[in-house]
Amino acid sequence: MHFLKKYIKKYGKAFSLAILFVTLEALADLMQPTIMSKIIDVGVANAQLGYVLQMGGFMLLITAFGAIAASGRNVVASTVSQKFGTEMRSDLFRKIQSLSFESIDKFDRAALITRLTNDITQVQNFTNGLMRIFAKAPILCIGALIMAARLNPHLTVILLVVIPIVGVLIALNMRIGFPLFMKVQKALDRVNGAMREYLSGVRVVKAFNRFDYEVDKFSGTNNEYRARATLAARAMAVFNPAIQLTVNLGVVAVIWLGGIRVEEGNMQVGQIIAFVNYMTQILFSLMTISMVFNMLVRARASAGRIDEVFSEVNRMEFPADEPAEQAAERMADRLLAGRGAAEPAVEGRIDFENVFFSYAGDPEGTSVLKNVTLTCLPGETIGIIGSTG
Repeated sequence: MHFLKKYIKKYGKAFSLAILFVTLEALADLMQPTIMSKIIDVGVANAQLGYVLQMGGFMLLITAFGAIAASGRNVVASTVSQKFGTEMRSDLFRKIQSLSFESIDKFDRAALITRLTNDITQVQNFTNGLMRIFAKAPILCIGALIMAARLNPHLTVILLVVIPIVGVLIALNMRIGFPLFMKVQKALDRVNGAMREYLSGVRVVKAFNRFDYEVDKFSGTNNEYRARATLAARAMAVFNPAIQLTVNLGVVAVIWLGGIRVEEGNMQVGQIIAFVNYMTQILFSLMTISMVFNMLVRARASAGRIDEVFSEVNRMEFPADEPAEQAAERMADRLLAGRGAAEPAVEGRIDFENVFFSYAGDPEGTSVLKNVTLTCLPGETIGIIGSTG
């Protein structure tokens, strides 16, 4: 997405600071299972209360350090994501204002509203989550794998089986979810469009008592949105339980094989507890990564729709050295001239004979007006309304 380069360059340093806080928090979390195993295998096993208190105090210190890092991460992430979303929304609004009528007609008005609100919110939420918990997941997952392998290489074989299965589930999640959420956003466009049309013509609806018709029309678009959103949610709901089941089966295998090795004297109880804790951290990481891909699918669909507006080429061309004020005055003069303010009225008549009309971007052969014939005599006024009418 080319439009994101500006924001990446502007907020890159703050983003890096948030990632630093996340890394420090993840390191604090990774140290705790190892400390716990030493407390059990050394302090508890040998009844050394002093060692237990010493390592327990060290664990509390590490926990406090992680909490401070998490607080700094939350502050930076919230500040950056809010500024990022606000600036993007303002830039998109200015871009829409600068487009010509021909360019604006390529987008449905309700779709532009959705892109200014819901789509930008999706990208903003993903950015916030990326700096808060999403970046922590891969660090915690890789770190837990390394710590578990150092703790007991024999049990690491279980991880080599679990991780690829989870990777395949996440890839399927991404492949299936993206087209579904694209359809959800388009259905939301139609809901906003139906509501906008009703509000813009509410006086006409009341005058002609068309409440039932408007309710039926809105219910149709609303039910379509519900159906598409439900389908996407059901498809996504399959993957998280599947990932959780896979990792939990891995935990069961660790306890089973670890129990055998403890009975043989090749492993200590504290190491099994630490290994299970690392497996739990891996489970949390993989579940978070799965959630990341769910939000990435939505954010990617929304970012693509925002990029369509930013990438639209403006049809109104002005000389590069002409100031904006002069360009605006020249456009105002053209409009006044078109309304007859600068030129005297011309006598004549206008005839339309079998006229067809279609909007730019409509499928070929689709016309909103067909075989229109009319005459506008001198002195008469004809009003022409747009796509809503």
